Amino acid sequence: MKRKVIGEWLQAAAIGAVVLGAPAVLRAADGEKDVTAVGQAAILNGDQVSARDKAIADAQRKAVEQAVGTMISAESLTVNYELVSDKILSKAVGYIKSYKIVSEKKGDDKNPIYEVKVEAKVAAGDVAKDVEGIKSLLSAKGLPRLLVMVAEQNVGDPNAEIRWQSNLDSFENAFMEAWLAKGFRFVDRQALAGKIKVGPAFSTGEPSADAVKEAAVGTGADVVIFGKAVATNQGATFGTPMLSIRADVSLRVLNLDTARVIATSTQSATTGHINAQTGGMKALQEAAKKAGTDLLAKMLAQWQQDVHGAASINLTVTNVRQSRDLKALANVIKEQVRGVESVRQRSYKAKVAEFEVDIKGTAQDLADELEGKKFPGFKLEIDEFTADTVKASMK
Repeated sequence: MKRKVIGEWLQAAAIGAVVLGAPAVLRAADGEKDVTAVGQAAILNGDQVSARDKAIADAQRKAVEQAVGTMISAESLTVNYELVSDKILSKAVGYIKSYKIVSEKKGDDKNPIYEVKVEAKVAAGDVAKDVEGIKSLLSAKGLPRLLVMVAEQNVGDPNAEIRWQSNLDSFENAFMEAWLAKGFRFVDRQALAGKIKVGPAFSTGEPSADAVKEAAVGTGADVVIFGKAVATNQGATFGTPMLSIRADVSLRVLNLDTARVIATSTQSATTGHINAQTGGMKALQEAAKKAGTDLLAKMLAQWQQDVHGAASINLTVTNVRQSRDLKALANVIKEQVRGVESVRQRSYKAKVAEFEVDIKGTAQDLADELEGKKFPGFKLEIDEFTADTVKASMK
């Protein structure tokens, strides 16, 4: 019993040392490191161009893993035979700031592997504060286009609404201005006036993800930022003509491909002004800046994980003949597809199965790999893929 207590105390002390020491270590990691890494990709169906792109992406992922691992810790700490430093490393975040290709090997028929060596400058820390880092991340994500659908209500307005053709949308203008400066691309919302049908749920700021997806289909957007921003008059300040105006905002970020919410933010801002409407505009603008900063950090953190870690890809398989084929499919994906970390079957109904695949790669990587695999008793044909989804059918 005594030995167990001592063991637990030592374990707590060891973990405590790691946790207490982590801030200093992480602060040291908030810099840049030059790394050389080698990436590889299979040349499928003779497509060297695609293999080259995948090899570069593989090299970048390895560069981040190598750099962040070096910057986080040079030693390992084991508690009860478990590597504690690996827990820290798994949560470490880094990003490619810049890179150059120093050599390439195209392989041959006997060894159809494309190999790329890169020299990369890897930064650890908050990518949201690094414009070049953001641009590099956006490029890796395929330069997604954003659409803002925020119902705005200033002091004196009868209700909240999305102002597609108005210059009075203080919140959206301030929000977009800050993000445009960082390299983000937005769909021209004013050009969409009359082309998007939004129901009453948008005015309440509580539309479902499915309602947002339905409204945004055909806009050319990949990501939608939606919600509600309301400014209210809190009354005079200490008996003076100065009015206290408060703006409250609640936002969500939706990936249109997967209908998955990837970030949320609730913020408020207060300002003083003798004119309620002018004060409302200023409060909405301040709230927009706060919400924009918060959402940006959360969204970029998710995208960093997608690019340099394992991304979650939705795989839909139609024309399933029998349920046991799904088990065989999952086994092939887990055991034979490069970069796959896990496979989860989400549903199976009316001969349609839904999977979620965590892969160190893209949806196209998964589609290309699946197309070249042999399955027991059936074939798999890729019907289409987008940034985060793959649709296939059994033959």
